[in-house]
Amino acid sequence: MKKLLPIFLVLAVFVTGCNFANQATEKTLTKTGDQVLDQKFYDQAVASNDITLCNQILDATMKSECTSIANAGKLTTEAVAKGDITICAKIELARYKTACEAQVQPKVDAKKVDEDNAKIGQQSYDKQNAKLCDGIKDENQKASCKYNILANQAIAKKDPSLCDGIGLKDMIEQCKNQLSKFGIK
Repeated sequence: MKKLLPIFLVLAVFVTGCNFANQATEKTLTKTGDQVLDQKFYDQAVASNDITLCNQILDATMKSECTSIANAGKLTTEAVAKGDITICAKIELARYKTACEAQVQPKVDAKKVDEDNAKIGQQSYDKQNAKLCDGIKDENQKASCKYNILANQAIAKKDPSLCDGIGLKDMIEQCKNQLSKFGIK
């Protein structure tokens, strides 16, 4: 029996040691599981710009970053949809604010050009002055502006040659075809 006692002691230490090892592994796996879950919520929140998913994250630093990035994405989407660059100013992260402005600025610029073109077109029509249409940068809009004025003048003066001032071949032909419907050739 005395010979078995050391074997029992070694066996007891070994079993106890294995149990401690299992407890340490379980604790590590739980922590790793939380990290994996946090990462999953983070990825989903950032991809969908859903701040509520960020609230599920346990790690405070990751939660804060997630909230900032998801909010930036949400605000960028809103700014692009509305064409309103002032919304980008609400973004806390400089890199994301710059990216937002870079996406929205072309829409703002295009909207201004369209408004300017519409204003020039209206002034040209009101004054019945096709030369004012030359201030429009887009060739199709410029030709359309000229068409609205010159087609009416060509009908009033019964002069199809006025259609030639429109500039675009297709629209010149359209103008002359319109005149022919009124018996003007």
